[in-house]
Amino acid sequence: MQELDKVSTEERQIIDLEGLGFECIKVLGSYNYRQMNKSLEMHVHENMIEICFLEKGTQYYHIQGEDYRINGGDLLLTFPGEEHGTKSFPEERGRLFWLIMEVPDKNRRLLNLTKKDTKLFIESFMSLKSNRKFKGSDRLKHDLNTIYRICKHPISGLDKIKITNLLLHFLLNVLEFGNKHSNQIISKEIVEICTFIKNNLNEPLPLEQLAQLSNLSLSHFKYKFKNEMGYSPTDYILRQKIEKSKEQLCIKTNSVQDVAYNLAFSSSSYFATVFKRYTGITPTQYTLS
Repeated sequence: MQELDKVSTEERQIIDLEGLGFECIKVLGSYNYRQMNKSLEMHVHENMIEICFLEKGTQYYHIQGEDYRINGGDLLLTFPGEEHGTKSFPEERGRLFWLIMEVPDKNRRLLNLTKKDTKLFIESFMSLKSNRKFKGSDRLKHDLNTIYRICKHPISGLDKIKITNLLLHFLLNVLEFGNKHSNQIISKEIVEICTFIKNNLNEPLPLEQLAQLSNLSLSHFKYKFKNEMGYSPTDYILRQKIEKSKEQLCIKTNSVQDVAYNLAFSSSSYFATVFKRYTGITPTQYTLS
């Protein structure tokens, strides 16, 4: 189990809500990255639910062996005991909020709710486990930004009441959005194309060819792929190639040039540029890490 990060930096602002006396609410954090950062290590929060709200940008997460890609406006939930992080991907440019709350035992209450309402609240969140990713709205951003504004100064008793209400409003909205939206189903055509891409990473994979295989026009294919997968087909192809390249770079007999050639990059310099774009380091630095 990883200790909760409660230390703010220039780009990461973390409020220790537990330290301010908010029962069962541990931390509210946010980052606003203007460039890629190192990957978030895989970790576990025992007996805690984490709610991530991505205001803008895109981000990749790996939870319990499953991959999730979230875009601006998306919510993603992690539940007690689940291993999660960004795997080998960096934390990307954008602004993201996260709220971590503890699952209380039967004798504790969440944010001054009654024990009965606390139990109902937690059960409602746990019911979203099969639907952990869904769309939110600006209503969420407003509540969280207001909490940050209040916490810029020492909080009074009235401030604490305001923050309690804002947290409850935020959590109720998360439940509303989670119950409203079901996981988006990826169509058979796109699933097959993703499989084809993964099986042919040593090829250039022009989009025209992929559109033909899907029996779609190029423009419709690009729209459909991004709408269902959350990122463009070109972005998806490059990410898959970079993940494959990491495996090949770990083989000592492979040079950077070999890997670039194996994965159909036009040159080793272009491969290095793409590799750094998606990982934050060069292929050579990766082999030395």
